[in-house]
Amino acid sequence: MSRELWINAGSVLAVDPNASVKCPECGEADLKVFDTKAGEDHIERHMRCPRCGAYSALYKNITE
Repeated sequence: MSRELWINAGSVLAVDPNASVKCPECGEADLKVFDTKAGEDHIERHMRCPRCGAYSALYKNITE
């Protein structure tokens, strides 16, 4: 179930990195989001829970 929750969180945050999305692991805090460059056409969007430390990232094309 956690995997599906992370996919849902990533789908929301891929569109709007400022959206309020609860941590898929603990459900207690909103995920903090930051981007890093991953080549000319992509970024990595990092999602971390400030409460429990859960982490995931997604690879996003920024030319679309």
